[in-house]
Amino acid sequence: MVEAQEVITHVHVRDRTANPSPLGFTGLGLSAVLLSLSYIGLYPVDSMIVSMAIFLGGFAQVFAGIMAWKKGSVFGGTAFCAFGLFWFSLAGLILMPSLGWIEGPEPLSLAAYLFLWGVYTFVMLIATLKLGSKAIMFVFVTLFLLFMLLAVVNATGNTGLLVIAGYVGLILGLSALYTGLAEVLNDAYGRTVVPI
Repeated sequence: MVEAQEVITHVHVRDRTANPSPLGFTGLGLSAVLLSLSYIGLYPVDSMIVSMAIFLGGFAQVFAGIMAWKKGSVFGGTAFCAFGLFWFSLAGLILMPSLGWIEGPEPLSLAAYLFLWGVYTFVMLIATLKLGSKAIMFVFVTLFLLFMLLAVVNATGNTGLLVIAGYVGLILGLSALYTGLAEVLNDAYGRTVVPI
């Protein structure tokens, strides 16, 4: 009788997927800059804003979040997916009333929506303290401030504060773009070219 032998083999799978953060920060950055310019008064919220919210703010960040989750980053997966879905919900808040599906949000309900996103962002900001990246920390500080300012604007109707929120959003968007593009450049050159 021939005795069966158990063969144990170890397979090492190497992760060859790219860093998804630059895509996520690009989605946040470009969308935030363009929306913030409307708060400052350069142009109205129109189809360009809604399109950017859906296709870059939404899809790019959700894709980045799924890729980050696959790479084992709970923070990246959660942050990019959640904020990508924020952009989808923002587009819905603009589109659904214009399509006649439902009434637009009351200022107080929009203030509550933005306040809750601010609270969520604050908790994520606390998590960034352990990441060791000042650039990512700065993105979350300015994002938190933006949500809180917009919540106050909607609760009080203070249009002057909306312009200030626009400038904070502009700083947020540019800092997110800086972070994403710095990661691209550092990866392309194989060393730290731009500090993060």
